[in-house]
Amino acid sequence: MTQTPLLRLYHTGIIVNDLDRAMAAMGDALGLQWCPPLTSTVPLRCPDGVVGREVRFTYSLQGPHHIELLEQIDPSPYLNVTGGRYVHHLGYFTDDLRSAAADLESRGYRMELSGVDEEDGGIARASFHYNDEAPGMWIELVSHEIAAQLGENLRLAAEAAGVPYVSPFELAGSEAR
Repeated sequence: MTQTPLLRLYHTGIIVNDLDRAMAAMGDALGLQWCPPLTSTVPLRCPDGVVGREVRFTYSLQGPHHIELLEQIDPSPYLNVTGGRYVHHLGYFTDDLRSAAADLESRGYRMELSGVDEEDGGIARASFHYNDEAPGMWIELVSHEIAAQLGENLRLAAEAAGVPYVSPFELAGSEAR
């Protein structure tokens, strides 16, 4: 019997029109502080093939369930797939991205977007999955390598802001899924 890959919920992603304004509004209303925004320009595989995209994003320092805000600078990959545009996804990190993606697909969550491995063309970094029975909400799977980078960025930003940090990315423990 194959073991189910580790999945652990760590964030909810929300698409915003203006990242700086959203950070100010949500930070003030919800008492949140934010990591310094980052920009990602990695290509994504979508129904039209591999396309470029650019997104500017941040995570709340408070967690361990974090709020991710994303400003789509180039939203083209997202505009031609199923699903909503604002409350966008639930983000899980996994210790085995390819197995976790295959497991979700076997459960009826088709993969609509994924990073691309430069060596073998397979999925890498992250993937987004959708099920018509849960309209408007994607499931994002994030590889443990990316989660480690995000965790370190969150830890350093929280430390600099004097905010206690609890990592949502620990692989030890049994509270997965």
